[in-house]
Amino acid sequence: MQTNFVSFYLLTAGLFFGILLAAFWLDGSTSKRHKLSWMIVLVGALFWGVVVPLAVLERSRKLFRHRVVAARPSQLGRLS
Repeated sequence: MQTNFVSFYLLTAGLFFGILLAAFWLDGSTSKRHKLSWMIVLVGALFWGVVVPLAVLERSRKLFRHRVVAARPSQLGRLS
């Protein structure tokens, strides 16, 4: 059971690292020689189990906040 969890975690961390690395490499505004940039990619890959849910939560909060601001007062009751 624990071996399966470790295997799943490492496989997902590797996939997430690949996605982060590809996004980092394609980003023209970030220096590839800046060590802090590489550290962010590594930390994001290692702690994907915390980083991904927090990122999804933050994005959903921004989306909800945007919808509330954009809604007219008569529509506020329909958002919940």
